[in-house]
Amino acid sequence: MQFGEWQFTLDREATVGAYAKEEAGGSDTCTCIWCRNFRLVRDRVYPPAFLAFLDSVGIDPKKDGEIYHNGELLPGAHFYAGWFHFVGSLDRTGDLAVVEMGPGFKVSLCRKCAPELASLKGLPLVQMEIQAEGVPWVLDEAAPE
Repeated sequence: MQFGEWQFTLDREATVGAYAKEEAGGSDTCTCIWCRNFRLVRDRVYPPAFLAFLDSVGIDPKKDGEIYHNGELLPGAHFYAGWFHFVGSLDRTGDLAVVEMGPGFKVSLCRKCAPELASLKGLPLVQMEIQAEGVPWVLDEAAPE
């Protein structure tokens, strides 16, 4: 399979099975203000093309490995990043161009280097890294400075 310039193999059935065993992803198990905000807006942040790609590889979009806050770009517009994993391997990797899947939303692939969900431990994994710019702040409490 191919994503941008990356080429990979995929075990979609194993990926779906692993995600089915998880009750929640990283941002749903964290109580920090940044994750609480992201949970409320992720349905607006993930572009349709990204959701379609997640489905094609068997990933539940609500079960990220981790989502983290990088800063406020403009008042009320934040920069988040994070990752997901799927079962497979990269056949072509390197310093390849990120794939823009929507305004301010970029995705790249790499070999697994970040913590995975417990149900994925011990499996051969590809890491999907995301960057989301302009994420709205919707919590009633103000974002820390």
